Amino acid sequence: MATNNEQIGVTETIVMDKPRKPLHVQIVSLGAFAMISITLIVLVDMFVGGVSLAIASSLGEVFSNQFSIYVRIGGLSVFGVTLLLGVLGKKLYAHRVGEYWKKIFIATICLAVSFYLGIVWGLFLAFGAFLWTPKLTANWSQIELKIYRYGAIIILGGWAVAEWIALPDILLSPFVTFTFGWYGLVAIAFIVPMYILLPIAIHGTWNLRPNIESFWREFLHHKMGMFGLIIIGTIVTIALLAPFIAPYHWGAGSLELDQLLQPPSPEHILGTNHRGEDIYSRMLYGSQISLIVGFTASVVSVFLGTAVGLISGYYGGILDSVLMRITDVFLCLPTLPLMLIFLLLFGQGLQNVIVVIAILGWTGTARMVRSEALSLRERPLTEAAHALGASDSYILFHHIMPNTLPLILANMILGVVNAILSEAGIAFLGFVDIHGQPSWGILLHWAWKNAALLSNRWWWFIPPGLLIMLTTLGFVFISHTADKVVNPRLRGRRQ
Repeated sequence: MATNNEQIGVTETIVMDKPRKPLHVQIVSLGAFAMISITLIVLVDMFVGGVSLAIASSLGEVFSNQFSIYVRIGGLSVFGVTLLLGVLGKKLYAHRVGEYWKKIFIATICLAVSFYLGIVWGLFLAFGAFLWTPKLTANWSQIELKIYRYGAIIILGGWAVAEWIALPDILLSPFVTFTFGWYGLVAIAFIVPMYILLPIAIHGTWNLRPNIESFWREFLHHKMGMFGLIIIGTIVTIALLAPFIAPYHWGAGSLELDQLLQPPSPEHILGTNHRGEDIYSRMLYGSQISLIVGFTASVVSVFLGTAVGLISGYYGGILDSVLMRITDVFLCLPTLPLMLIFLLLFGQGLQNVIVVIAILGWTGTARMVRSEALSLRERPLTEAAHALGASDSYILFHHIMPNTLPLILANMILGVVNAILSEAGIAFLGFVDIHGQPSWGILLHWAWKNAALLSNRWWWFIPPGLLIMLTTLGFVFISHTADKVVNPRLRGRRQ
């Protein structure tokens, strides 16, 4: 037998180990995801709480708390189910996001009709919009279809008569009547869809982690940005740990004469104010209010500006003209007087401060995002998506908005600066709740009111002023560096 000396070739598969990410990159990536997700959940829950309380206020004292609890539990249940389905791999609304938005819009119109004309008229409209020819009736004959439609009309007509003679109040308890009336329908229309769509936003945030990681790797090489990040990180840490590191509670004062207007001492590092309160402790607690106003107002204003800018720039035409004229009107308004008038009319609470800063601060973002959207909609990628039959919502969320994220990020960071400075100015003038938990601006207000500058009590006004300056400087450094990282035209060679 001839010996075959030929060796049989063996194919070896070399498995390349995926390079392990540095620990700091993983921490930043997961931390950013957790922070954004928690912020979204908290904002939606705050909105749900506000809307449900507003609706429940007309139910009376007996049912208002129950209604708010039931609405929130229902919304959180929907949120949990949709999030679980997303984790299991069932991508809700993955291909027809625009269609679901249309259905939500139609449902909103139906509920508006229910509010103004009565429940049954809203149900008539909803039946015509959603159930006039459902998939269930695809194989029905004309007679069966007529029986189905006329039967529904007769049932709704009977409900209209019952509503007219107030029969539901006799057959059902008042709470059930209200819950399944327009109150409950409005809550379902405006609140539950937000919980259904919230997991989609969280899933999109998870997919952004590679971009966050690449951004962080580049950001590390900029000394100015890292310096700003250290400043902001330190101030945020102080705000989070204020209840633990402050020697006194912010409202703990003393009316004893020997405790009023005291200079710095080992017992009171920055002295005391006119009510015997420790200024150092109030300054630490003040960082919480200033940062809450800054971050929240910035997020809301950038969200409004981004929505207006994307819609205006993408659709153009009459809609663009109308939205831009509204933007021009807001740009021409005197900001500070309007803020003060708004707070005088609607109250000086923290929520109103955030709302008025956000309402008057979205215009710059809207104009910049619109300019970018006008450019992006004419690019070959967008035109190719149109040619393939992609919907407007798909193009907006998958092609145009991702390319405007660098601009949105820079505006959001600078928006925090503007919000903190605006709140400090309003508080200094005394148009906020100056007797509640202080902010840095409130500290300056009381220092000015008690003539701290004239009496040379520098420890009262210089430290909060320095913190405002350092916070502003830190965010400006971060914004400038972030603009360099995400904008290739501004990215210079590393030194």
